[in-house]
Amino acid sequence: MTKGFTALFLMLWLLCSGAAWAGEFADLERGLVRWLKANRDPGTGLPYSHVGDARFAGWTFTYDAAVTALAWLAVGEVSESRRIVDFYLRAPEVWRLGGVIEAVSFSEGRPVGRDWSVRSGANLWLGLAAGHLYRRTGEQAYLHLARKIADAALALQEKRRENANYGGIAMGPPGDPANPKDQHFNYDPALPRYADSYATEINLDAYALFGLLAAEPGGEIYRQGRAEVLDWLKRQGFNAVEKRFNRGFGDATVATDVQSWGVSALGREVLETFAPDAARALLAYVENHCQVRIPLDGKDWAEGVDFIHHAHATALGRKPLISPEWTFQLANAWQRLSADAASRGENEAARDFAEKRHHLLRQMTKLTVPVGNTLGFPYATLPDALLGHENRTPAAGNLSAVGVAYGLLALRGFDPLGEFPPPQKPEGD
Repeated sequence: MTKGFTALFLMLWLLCSGAAWAGEFADLERGLVRWLKANRDPGTGLPYSHVGDARFAGWTFTYDAAVTALAWLAVGEVSESRRIVDFYLRAPEVWRLGGVIEAVSFSEGRPVGRDWSVRSGANLWLGLAAGHLYRRTGEQAYLHLARKIADAALALQEKRRENANYGGIAMGPPGDPANPKDQHFNYDPALPRYADSYATEINLDAYALFGLLAAEPGGEIYRQGRAEVLDWLKRQGFNAVEKRFNRGFGDATVATDVQSWGVSALGREVLETFAPDAARALLAYVENHCQVRIPLDGKDWAEGVDFIHHAHATALGRKPLISPEWTFQLANAWQRLSADAASRGENEAARDFAEKRHHLLRQMTKLTVPVGNTLGFPYATLPDALLGHENRTPAAGNLSAVGVAYGLLALRGFDPLGEFPPPQKPEGD
């Protein structure tokens, strides 16, 4: 059997397996879709981010909205995706400093700013949502929005070659000079500005969005920006000793999501320019240091990933916890690694990676919370607990829009950070 035929056979096997797994999770998918529809603003379709936590009643975080718009695309509900992205196109109240603010809620039919900071990460994900929506519909307004956000990121790219952060995208624009608290971490002028801080997560987001736009006419500026981001990721983001990504420049904290996003966004071939077999090493690091088992009801357990590695959680004095959102991100990373292995004719490895994805999807079914005829996910399995990344998990009883949305992305095998096929012909809803 030739290598080419073997790879083709394996790809067909993966597709057939994916179809079988889709049948296995059909009830879960339907329950998650119903939950998203039951927990959103009726006028705009924006998802409520933390349902059940009174502190965030009615709030929508921009990142959550972007991921939800992508989830609607994944399940074929294009009109629902449009509603979310159209809101940001048509609501000047949520724009400042060249970007969209971090969170809004609604009062008397109008958006009210809840967190007025402008951060690159949430904006880049909104750009990815707009870019993917353009590819699905062919509507230029969505391409223009994706470019507007990408151009704002390029304006934050360090261009001085002598600077250690050359090529990196800053975490946000400078703030209003009249407000000394603006655009600082926690609105504290004693803490760093977003404009002076560089996070690996944001640069992976930028790499993905620039790659999507580079394939469009006039994409040279994004190809150049992407190449410079890649240079930053190699020099500053990647920890060559531990074969993983740091959280950011000068910050060696382990963040589980950037390991998964690194594989999804860069893929095996690009990561091999960082270190030999770096993609597999990244996910092996997650398996060995961030993946946990937690007891459920005394009779069963669930396996998934924590936000941080085991030693950090122990130092914080908390028990291991599972983030459904970040576990679904890992499932998508295993899918990317499986596809990359299949393309090289590495049959056994591709099957192994595909099964790791399937295992995580099965585990997450154990964490669903039924509400009527819907199914939700908590933000994490421990409420009001330290993440290990500045914040705490929401209050007890919360259900998470982004966990549900990322669940739909993983179930459908739609990875917004991954390879981008040619634009599809415009289609109806």
